[in-house]
Amino acid sequence: MKQMFTYLAMATIAITMFTSCDRDWLDREEARTLDGTWTGYIDNYYYDRWGLSGDTYRTAMYFDRSNTYGGYGYEVDYDARDRYNSWFCEFKWEVAHGCIHIMYYDKDYSDIYINDYQLDDYHFSGYMDDGYCDSETYFSLSYESYFDWGYWTRGITRGTAGDGEYHSQASGIFAKKNTKEASE
Repeated sequence: MKQMFTYLAMATIAITMFTSCDRDWLDREEARTLDGTWTGYIDNYYYDRWGLSGDTYRTAMYFDRSNTYGGYGYEVDYDARDRYNSWFCEFKWEVAHGCIHIMYYDKDYSDIYINDYQLDDYHFSGYMDDGYCDSETYFSLSYESYFDWGYWTRGITRGTAGDGEYHSQASGIFAKKNTKEASE
């Protein structure tokens, strides 16, 4: 009986080790695959966050992997017809236990959790949750190798705005939305 218990304990430990190694490997691979720029449309996101409706709004997210499981990046939401109408913000990100966690430096915006997603070298889609919506928000992004970040990042030095804080930048209708919320 003692020998049977020993074999059972060893089998349980082996299964646990292999399962955890598989997840760890998957997290590393997903972090590697995220590295780069992803662009597309995020369903209901612009309405939920900005109160804007229409099908011309787009999002671009840049993920720069600085360690095995994550790094930093930036996001820009913009009107495809007029990029003066935009919001830009930096974030940190990590992949852990199959969840992509995006933490905005601008504390006015909630962290994003992405648990249910599909990711390969060309397409990233699924559902994101910021904890405030009644339902998760669907997104569909494509890998973009030639996105011009210079327009939005010109003059930005990460975390050195004089006060040591990270800042977002809004212009056009996105800035008006921020100003309206601040005055209420």
